[in-house]
Amino acid sequence: MKPRFLNTYRMSILAVLTALLLIQGFVPMVGNLTLIPGLPAITTIHLTVIIGAIILGPRDGAILGAIWGITSLIRAYVMPTDPLAILIFRNPIIAILPRLLVGLIAGSLAVKLPRAPTKKTLMMGLIAIISTMVNTGLVIGLTWLFYQHQAAGLYHTSANQLIWVMLSAFTVNATLEIIAAAILVPAIATPLLRFKRTTSK
Repeated sequence: MKPRFLNTYRMSILAVLTALLLIQGFVPMVGNLTLIPGLPAITTIHLTVIIGAIILGPRDGAILGAIWGITSLIRAYVMPTDPLAILIFRNPIIAILPRLLVGLIAGSLAVKLPRAPTKKTLMMGLIAIISTMVNTGLVIGLTWLFYQHQAAGLYHTSANQLIWVMLSAFTVNATLEIIAAAILVPAIATPLLRFKRTTSK
């Protein structure tokens, strides 16, 4: 009975989180918050992916990350938030790969979660920080790799200085996303993990 329950639990949670990702991806100002026109939007979608990866593991984390990436790809065509999104997120590699790796890395690290509540909370916060930084770092790196000259034109800088300019542009966004992840991921994932452990006994 236990394996059957766990499979049902997994599919249910995966379905709920997928629906949430779609809402965050396509409902304006839910998953992508544009505070300053022309600058990259602040995302909350990474929280859903990281929490799902911690609860369900690396495989489902990668699936959730890929869904996030696909919504980014579609948004870049039908409802882009800024000129940079049009340039970079219409590339499937940039749109999907960093997001997929967020889920995969978060899920892989969560396999080693300690049992002690305090240590577990700190570990989940660290996982959230690392995963968020992976997304931002890979998006910037892949943008430089594929579109350094076009992106440099958007930022009115040279290709050689693009990395530093993008880091500056993403600093506020990345900082807010990291803080939100470090606080909210442990707060939400902890009771969900407790529920999973209790109901699977």
